[in-house]
Amino acid sequence: MRLVALLCLAALAARPLPAQERGAFNAPAVDHHQHLLSPASAALVNRFDGPSAATVRLSPELAALIEQRAAKWNDAAALADMHTADALLVERDAVQGRAAVAAALAKRFRSGYRLVPTKAALGQSTAQVAAYLVRGEGAATDFFGSVHFSLARNADGAWRIAGESLHFPGPTYYKPTAAADLIKLMDDADIQRAVVLSVAYFFGTPFAPAEPGELDRVRAENNWTAAQAAQFPDRLLAFCSVNPLKDYAIGEVERCTRQLRMRGLKLHFGNSDVDLSNPDHVARVRAVFAAANRLRIPVVAHLWTQGRNYGAKDSRLFLDQVLPAAPDIVVQVAHMAGAGPGWTDEALAVFAEAVAAHDPRTRNLYFDVTTVADEQPPERLKQLAARIRQIGATRILYGSDAAFGGRKTANEEWGTFRGMVPLDDAEFAIIRSNVAPYLK
Repeated sequence: MRLVALLCLAALAARPLPAQERGAFNAPAVDHHQHLLSPASAALVNRFDGPSAATVRLSPELAALIEQRAAKWNDAAALADMHTADALLVERDAVQGRAAVAAALAKRFRSGYRLVPTKAALGQSTAQVAAYLVRGEGAATDFFGSVHFSLARNADGAWRIAGESLHFPGPTYYKPTAAADLIKLMDDADIQRAVVLSVAYFFGTPFAPAEPGELDRVRAENNWTAAQAAQFPDRLLAFCSVNPLKDYAIGEVERCTRQLRMRGLKLHFGNSDVDLSNPDHVARVRAVFAAANRLRIPVVAHLWTQGRNYGAKDSRLFLDQVLPAAPDIVVQVAHMAGAGPGWTDEALAVFAEAVAAHDPRTRNLYFDVTTVADEQPPERLKQLAARIRQIGATRILYGSDAAFGGRKTANEEWGTFRGMVPLDDAEFAIIRSNVAPYLK
């Protein structure tokens, strides 16, 4: 019962706030952590991480059945022929029996769709197939749901569907997100300004196969982000991005700053596979921070890495060996030193203790709370509130990541943070009003 209550509370806190309620929650002044996605970057993400990459080839018999199941989506008679006599359909409620299942499916959807198989397990007489329910093509593709099929062979050897389990909504399919799309989200949330962080580092990640023209694609993404933000100069501030381990990193940061007039730098240690226990990596990252300091541009640093043991040691290495290279600029630690949803407390504790001890290296250190309250249990949220108080609310910047891949809106993210983290009204008022020094 307690779990059900907590889930209901989380859903309530994360819901979009109607216009008449927003005043009570007082929308943040600035969203300090947003992204846009060009058509090229959206295609890249979907190619390696999106649902379109998770497909499987079925045997001709099974493929034909799944194709027929989608083609006859509202034909009760045809659907009945595809199911076993005691077939079971599970969604909100369970429906059993060939005729009942077929009737329920024929009335369930308003328009047709495709089924894209993603996984399959085939036995002699039984099989399991997972698939996405898909509408649209190209940039308009909508993976709006998923289904799990249990199949069995009839006496005549033909496959029939013994069970279906439908799930909604479907997985995230990353679509291009332009500045105008972000402005609409900001207007809906009553947020006036946003920091747009380029995702050009996607094209320098070592986790995708190397392709020729990498630097050209990095530059193109930074160019696109700068041009998009320039359409709304009073509301959007563009930061460039690079993989800091690349030989071209400093040159690209200088180009973005001097030619594109981008106002800051986003680094993503996880995507770039930075390892601060590697002296060569430390030297390269430190050099990029030193360049940012020389150019007087702030850095938003996603410090979480791919390492299994990411935590306190990484923060100490960053504090001791990297941060001193940038003493004169704001460094904004993304996701409270985690990756979102949630944060990594072992990593955050090192920074919180240094700030509380008035360590001079933390003089210009700030933290954004982007998605840190999402999917967190009450005890973890109490711990988060304690860390915020240890750091001091004046260093905490609101961010949502909301435009990225069609996640929750900026309004919902603020509702989650405001509704779930056990801070008091005065603390929320400070965080809501905070504006990073680089925006003043």
